[in-house]
Amino acid sequence: MFLPAVLPRALVRPIALVAVAVLILSGLALGGSPAQARQQAPEQKQEQKRAAFTSGAKFGVATLNLKKGMRVAGMRHDIGQVLDGDASVIGFQERLFSRPALRASLPKSWTLLMPKGPTGIDDNPIAFDKDVWDLEQTWAPLLTGTTWRRHSGRIAHDQYGVAAVLTHRKTGHTIRALSFHLPNHLHNRRSGGPNYANRRGVEAMWRMASRIRSIAADTPEAHQFVAMCDCNVTENRDTTDHLVKGRITRPLRLETNYTGRKGGSGIDYVMGERDSRFRIHSFQSYRKLVTDHPGIVATFARVR
Repeated sequence: MFLPAVLPRALVRPIALVAVAVLILSGLALGGSPAQARQQAPEQKQEQKRAAFTSGAKFGVATLNLKKGMRVAGMRHDIGQVLDGDASVIGFQERLFSRPALRASLPKSWTLLMPKGPTGIDDNPIAFDKDVWDLEQTWAPLLTGTTWRRHSGRIAHDQYGVAAVLTHRKTGHTIRALSFHLPNHLHNRRSGGPNYANRRGVEAMWRMASRIRSIAADTPEAHQFVAMCDCNVTENRDTTDHLVKGRITRPLRLETNYTGRKGGSGIDYVMGERDSRFRIHSFQSYRKLVTDHPGIVATFARVR
């Protein structure tokens, strides 16, 4: 029987080392390093989300309240958290003089819509992913008029809301997105009704509700109406027909992100048409933010 020649002892160790190195390199080439795998996981997740958005099967709408004086790093952190929650449209409460920082905080694929003309201390822009949505038209209606600051007793500046018509680039599905802000301290905490000690604020809320109803009434049937708001209206506090439920939600047949569920969203919320082809499928509140308000992401899914 033929027997292979025994290798000299001096050659055994180098050959073994070369074989191990070849195996390691081939494994990295096939499977990649653990670090690469960790990096690919978020990228794959984002690709899956983008595929869902571009296919038209669902879209995500968010509302995010920004604190006055926030820097780019803080805004970018909060916006990034919300974008990870499937948002493709965001309505902000933006503080005056922070427009450049807000624009710098958005991803490059996103576009920011701002009110035109004189603005007050509470401006409410809309940001959207321009790779998913086409902007059809936008305008900045005055939604509240003058408001009254409860603690200072001073008349505040006018407050604006932005309405944008966005068309899905692939499916043609059209939404009319409205971002607005409700004045603070509208509720009597005990009764759940209007806080008439803040009469100016309550009347401002009524004027805003009237303008929102007008915008919704002018929305063509082919458009889906979606509203985004940050305010102190919660499920257990708005118990009358004088405020949001009675003035906006019920007359417009809107469902909110707490409809039919226990536990409201806290402060921010999103509203959408009940009879639309897209319904609110789920929502999530994000609280690990730099700002002191939660961010809400509502996912709209196509009704089958």
